[in-house]
Amino acid sequence: MHVILIINYKGGVGKTTITANLAAELARRGLHILLIDVDPQTNLTLSFVTPEEWQKQYSETKTIRKWFKSFEEGQLPLDLSEIIFSPMRVNNQLKELEATERVDMIASHLVRVQYLFPDF
Repeated sequence: MHVILIINYKGGVGKTTITANLAAELARRGLHILLIDVDPQTNLTLSFVTPEEWQKQYSETKTIRKWFKSFEEGQLPLDLSEIIFSPMRVNNQLKELEATERVDMIASHLVRVQYLFPDF
């Protein structure tokens, strides 16, 4: 297993763009990819799923926050496999390109947006 971490404290330098495109290309080349989005702005997550899809399908059960909350609540750590999902939009495109592998992901959580827009 190889790990690639893309990090920079400055915004606007292309971290999300590089990560999304690198993941798709590596999956196209036959590597099974797991993306873990830990940015509270969730830009990487929203590169792979729509905000509506995130809200309906992932916001309550499939975010990195859910994993961290298991520690906060004094529970046994949640098994990470329980919060992994396969974003269909990118994986369908990879199938069209005859990719042999896929991209899976653990979504970030829109904490800031929920405080600004409670109904989101």
